[in-house]
Amino acid sequence: MRTKVTILSLVGLCALQLGCGVQQTPVATGGPPPPPPQFQPQPFQRPESCLPCHQRQYSELRQAVKAGYRNVSPLFNGLESAGNLINGGLLRPVYADSKVVLPDGTPLNTNMFSSPVLTETRQVQAGFCVTCHNPNVEMISDKNLSAREVPQLDGLGQNFLPTLFRPLRDYAMVDSSHKQILPTNPGDYPPTDALPSLGAAGITCDLCHNQNGPDLNRSFMHDGFANTSLILTPTKEKVGPFLFPVGVKDSFHVVSNDPDRIGFLRAGAFCNSCHDVRVPNNNLTSQEYNINPGGSKVKFFRLENLSSEWQVGAYNSTKNPFSQIVRCQDCHMSLFPYAGSSTYQVGDMTVTSPTPAVFPTDFAAVPGVSTDQNYPLPQRKVVTHFFTGVDVPLLSADELKARLGSNYPDPNATGTDTHGVPVGIANRREALLKAAVRINVSKSDTTATPGQPFNVRVEAVSLTGHRLPAGFSQERTVYVQLQVTDDNGFLVYQSGYVVDKPHPITGEAAPDGNLDDEDIEHVHAVVDGGHYTPTYTPGTGTNGGNNALLELGPDDGPEGRVYAGVPEGLVLFRNELTHVFVPCLPSATTCTTDRVGRNDAQGNPLKAQTAHFEETFNAALANSVDNFRSLQPLTPRTFTYAIQLPTLAEQQALGITIKGPLHVHAQVNFEHFPPLFLRYLAQTTGPGGPTGSGLQLVDEKLIDTKLKNIQNIASADTTVEVQ
Repeated sequence: MRTKVTILSLVGLCALQLGCGVQQTPVATGGPPPPPPQFQPQPFQRPESCLPCHQRQYSELRQAVKAGYRNVSPLFNGLESAGNLINGGLLRPVYADSKVVLPDGTPLNTNMFSSPVLTETRQVQAGFCVTCHNPNVEMISDKNLSAREVPQLDGLGQNFLPTLFRPLRDYAMVDSSHKQILPTNPGDYPPTDALPSLGAAGITCDLCHNQNGPDLNRSFMHDGFANTSLILTPTKEKVGPFLFPVGVKDSFHVVSNDPDRIGFLRAGAFCNSCHDVRVPNNNLTSQEYNINPGGSKVKFFRLENLSSEWQVGAYNSTKNPFSQIVRCQDCHMSLFPYAGSSTYQVGDMTVTSPTPAVFPTDFAAVPGVSTDQNYPLPQRKVVTHFFTGVDVPLLSADELKARLGSNYPDPNATGTDTHGVPVGIANRREALLKAAVRINVSKSDTTATPGQPFNVRVEAVSLTGHRLPAGFSQERTVYVQLQVTDDNGFLVYQSGYVVDKPHPITGEAAPDGNLDDEDIEHVHAVVDGGHYTPTYTPGTGTNGGNNALLELGPDDGPEGRVYAGVPEGLVLFRNELTHVFVPCLPSATTCTTDRVGRNDAQGNPLKAQTAHFEETFNAALANSVDNFRSLQPLTPRTFTYAIQLPTLAEQQALGITIKGPLHVHAQVNFEHFPPLFLRYLAQTTGPGGPTGSGLQLVDEKLIDTKLKNIQNIASADTTVEVQ
């Protein structure tokens, strides 16, 4: 069974208002509109349109999570859905006919792309997630209102109904005649005749190669960072990396000779528009705001600072081990980390790691097929389009093909391409992570005495061009696992460990022998994911989707570790999403902050005159982010573990004898997503959540079978003699 919705050919996201049409050119504030494009308009193309001439690039791009997978990802869809279900539908796009009304009664009929000036927070929230994940499709939808039929399934504004709510990926399917089809029930497996829509393609060739420079007016700080701050001109003119390109066969497109556009495409600054994320939120008075004229009411906090971290870091200069600027493209679009190694000094650590900025020699297009009059093509240095990062699809190969096309590649494929790069994203991800960090333990004490403390010192340095972890690092986790054993293998000390436990709330009644689905033991927490509270009801005791931190675990340490150098507990580099509850001023006669009537995790009423900090797993619920737990690039840090051996009398009472030497093993582990975070999504979007029936996105089976953490991306060992 399926439901059909009339929609413009080739585009299947209009029912979620991500649909069809032509782009509206941003207008510079206070000046004349830009001149019209000088080249013939050309609608945004599916990647398959580029396949005949750019087979290598097409095959590589299909492996990138940003090109296809991200839009059908259960995690992205779960996050976007949770943000809407908890906040009352604030994140779905709105358009001229959406009938959303601002608090002051003004109709909101524009979104991030159709607003020449972002003057209202709601304009930025509308379609916020897909602004970067699917910008071309969101951008063009307002021009074809007459060609689309919007069902009452949008979940928009004042008409938000969780019971009619669908995940975004439901809308990314069309049939053979290019009409949108929906699964019978929200979140169901795709119908057998479903094909991927243009929207399912995600970040496509045209998105990058139709760019016409940074759109400063759309970036809050007028700097080209965040909000997909690109001027996109969907014409036949494409910008590539080379000057004086050869003519294209049949004039399918022409190639730009504009040195400014070419230089911008090749620069690290090109990535800034999406790889910083700045979330609109008016709950804190200390927030930054949109400095563009008329935008001062739009306040925001910095959720993700990846591009900013690179911009101010050593790799955006010559003061790094390679004595040259190392751009984003030099690691994510090159042969890195498969092009040899370099040895260099970082502080007092001698490091050997892969060499960036080594590019393959190849044709930019298929010889004899792509050029006008079969003009011969030279071989030269080219970029790859794998865009390898730290994510891999959390869907089976069969489901990926069902949602993204029968030719979608297996993420776990084996083998290499003609340049020796693995074709499977899982293998590339692991190699990239193993190039990201180095540690040593050589500064540890060399002797230990029963009953006395001794110190193990783990020195860690990030080799990445940004902090580690980066991106949406509030979910990604990097941590140090430390084990100290005696010569008989007796465990003396451990940190950074996991324990096999049951998870009855999501259906795991007993420990299952799988450690990839377990959280590290620095804190014991539960999440309140099953409540739908678009506005908090005072006195209910629920916290509207925020997680409730119950207690510090046996391996606690992140707060003291990062900020006070406490020599014990977990060394954790994950950043932290935080909701800060602002206190009322003592002089206030009434208190209207968001803390009134609320309880903390232990059920105690929050005091109106005291600030309260609460970690959350949903960016839509956060109003602040601690972005300083992650490891700064090329800046070694030493973390001390103060370990005390039991006295001889204590050993006797325990029935043990500690035999020297002690063996110290330290390793860095990468956790793709904290299992607690995934179980939060399982509850919020599952049958017990606001929708009642669930969205078929995240459940215990997915957590148990697809979440694979990468152990031991770096390690070091030493021994300690026992006196």
